[in-house]
Amino acid sequence: MDITREYKYIDRFVRYTRDLLCDPLVESMKQYRHHGDTSTHYHSVFVAYSVCKMCTDLHAWDARDIVRASLLHDFYLYEWYTEKHDENHIWYHPKESVKNIEAHFGPMRGVQRNMILAHMFPLCKELPHSSGAWMLTLADKRCACEDYLGASRRFRPVYDEIDRRAKL
Repeated sequence: MDITREYKYIDRFVRYTRDLLCDPLVESMKQYRHHGDTSTHYHSVFVAYSVCKMCTDLHAWDARDIVRASLLHDFYLYEWYTEKHDENHIWYHPKESVKNIEAHFGPMRGVQRNMILAHMFPLCKELPHSSGAWMLTLADKRCACEDYLGASRRFRPVYDEIDRRAKL
């Protein structure tokens, strides 16, 4: 991935998400394994960055809200490989993410709530109701596949640059 071609997207992404990226609980997502050896934080940034690029290219008027919800879509804060719940992780974690977001950051808008609750579609009952929800759902599937195949490593230079800029 040629990072110089990514600067315009990185600038926008950091502008939309800096406060979230610097939040200690969001930072704590680095300790949770998600897909294979990928952390929940890395995966979430990869997904949200992909969504940010889609929003930019599609001229989405609510891009900031879409990107921020995308970054927090897996804000469930537990080790899903070992910590089990009454419900399967696939259905449980979107609800847990919404609960954690609202407890930590305050109430969400309905569109953002639907984005997170529906991001596991078609494996969950919640149907995506907006273009942002569809972007998140599709980006999440693509990025998860890349995580499992090891192809998401190509995103590492962009991830490191986002992390560096967020802390400036």
